[in-house]
Amino acid sequence: MKTLAPRRAASLVAALAVSVPLLAALTTAPTSLIASAAAAPAAAPAARTPAAAREVPTIRWRSCRGFDCGRVDVPLDHDRPDGATLTLALRRVPARKPARRLGAVFVNPGGPGGSAAAFAPWAADLLGRRVTNRLDVIGIDPRGVGGSSHLTCRGRSDTAYPSVGFPDTRRQVRDWLAFDTTVQRLCDRRIADHMSTADTARDMDLVRQALGDEQASFFGASYGSVLGATWVSMFPGTVRAAVVDSVLDPVAWTTGRDLPDGTPGSSLPISARLGSEVGSRDALEAGLAECDDAGRRACRLAGGALGRWDAVAARLRSDRAAARRVGLSYSDFVGTTLGMLYGGDLWYIAEFAFQAEKQLSRLAGRPTSGEPAVPDGTLGRTVREVRAELARSPYPGPYAAVAGRGRQQRLWFDGSTHGVMCSDSLNPTGTAAWSEAAERTRAAGGADFGPSWTWLSSACSAWPGSGEDAYRGPFTMPDAERLLIVSNRHDPATPLSGALALQQLMPGSRLVTTGDTGHVATGSNRCATEVVRDVLRTAESPAEDVVCAREREPFTP
Repeated sequence: MKTLAPRRAASLVAALAVSVPLLAALTTAPTSLIASAAAAPAAAPAARTPAAAREVPTIRWRSCRGFDCGRVDVPLDHDRPDGATLTLALRRVPARKPARRLGAVFVNPGGPGGSAAAFAPWAADLLGRRVTNRLDVIGIDPRGVGGSSHLTCRGRSDTAYPSVGFPDTRRQVRDWLAFDTTVQRLCDRRIADHMSTADTARDMDLVRQALGDEQASFFGASYGSVLGATWVSMFPGTVRAAVVDSVLDPVAWTTGRDLPDGTPGSSLPISARLGSEVGSRDALEAGLAECDDAGRRACRLAGGALGRWDAVAARLRSDRAAARRVGLSYSDFVGTTLGMLYGGDLWYIAEFAFQAEKQLSRLAGRPTSGEPAVPDGTLGRTVREVRAELARSPYPGPYAAVAGRGRQQRLWFDGSTHGVMCSDSLNPTGTAAWSEAAERTRAAGGADFGPSWTWLSSACSAWPGSGEDAYRGPFTMPDAERLLIVSNRHDPATPLSGALALQQLMPGSRLVTTGDTGHVATGSNRCATEVVRDVLRTAESPAEDVVCAREREPFTP
């Protein structure tokens, strides 16, 4: 019989990160959708390259475990190339046939906050020998992230790291906002002032020059799609080929799209205007409809499966005493479901909900089956197992803060996610906007996923870093046939609408869609993976958009 632990193979392509410290509570994050068909707001044109002349840096390479590790110093502020510097960490898998080398493909796993350097060896395996024979695969940890000069927020604190994945009660909201205030106070502004995606794109261009290449290629997933869209817009003449998978609408990410009633898109928090909550609910609905179709022999939640999932969520939310007795909080139930949706683990989602339903029914004296239904820690173990699987994913999300107590309480928080997200985006300045948006997204189709996505950007309300150097459009590219866009049909974090929005911004680009559920198609759908490999190998896109058949059958024995 199947076990409840998530499948290792599926989880390897799961959980791209989009976001936030909520990954620790499995309300992982940010990502994408175009929530409105309204025209993108006019953005002030940004210079495609910094005005100041830049000296080409030297990369300090050394051999490490079968690939090359590197360090490179780049300007802290690209407007002041002769000023202070910071150090970036790189990892390179050299082309297998250096005499026939075509250049490099830069890779980014998303986040923001994921380590591109750590991702590079995995990406080389994913892209395959036909790509790596002639292309170096290079991951650059963005400024403030991983092994590069890191953005940390640490110091004395009277507030503890939130105990929930997202706040739901007034007290939880108060504690959550108090934690945000502490983080805003403790973050190192020196780095936070220069962490926009545009700064990373400029760093990539300096590395390209340091390699001696006229052009470069790119593969990015989830938030990596924002980096890709920014890079091709700022430096279109240097693009050989670019692939973005699981796509965020870059307009929604940066300025927001104005609402049909004329409300400025920037009046909504970034995480409430991407439509990720709608994508999560859509993926859940589609998956549990398959459970019903498969019947109870294949899926024990069958028979109104979505309604039964909703009933479990409602019970855990309204009856915290019952939640404590079964060892499963409301936010953990929602977040763990979302974590499993990332990997397309639909059978496990249904089984997880079935076991939660069974244990809650036992508390009410109404067992749902003749099986033993004594709370035994199973649900809590599943939460921890999914959390661990996501942490091991090749697409790591932002890292959880670690708070500890000595004689005085001190806080350590990884600020890389917010450092990028808040720098890139326009946001409301009042915290009430997040409470209002959480309920709006819940009512507007996101259901329980609405608040879980909305709250992950709340620290942006008064972020100490500057967005002065951010690139907020126009997102355009001549000869956009060099851009390949990839998306699953039911992506719980970056819905298909994000991919459609980017394709509309860049006419001529090609779109690959799959019929699968899950986050990131490359590596999980063979058809999509082959198209990605061909584009990076040949720098030629398909003559037309490609539709790949579904390859996962979650309820087939």
